[in-house]
Amino acid sequence: MIDIESIGSRVKYHRIRNKLSQEELADLAKVSRVYISYLERGERIPSMESFINIANALNVSADELLANNLLVAGNSINSSELDILFDCSANERQILLENMRTLKDILRSYYISK
Repeated sequence: MIDIESIGSRVKYHRIRNKLSQEELADLAKVSRVYISYLERGERIPSMESFINIANALNVSADELLANNLLVAGNSINSSELDILFDCSANERQILLENMRTLKDILRSYYISK
């Protein structure tokens, strides 16, 4: 089942992060401001075309907006884990990812995981 509320909250997050009003996002995505409002509140499921237009207007990938809705090889990442990375700068994200890789290697070297 599609979690339209999480999609809406991610759209809102990226809209605010890009310093766009609902009106500005609507203009860029070729939809109405009311449509953006409904989407951000989780009251509408966007059409494929609108969804792609919104992702492009926000300069994010579609999978970033779909985050908790994708099943990827049995792995699931919850929204709190993703939220840690969402509000990071590119530099902070790079540092965190490098540290996670190092910690994973350490855990595996001691047979703590996998």
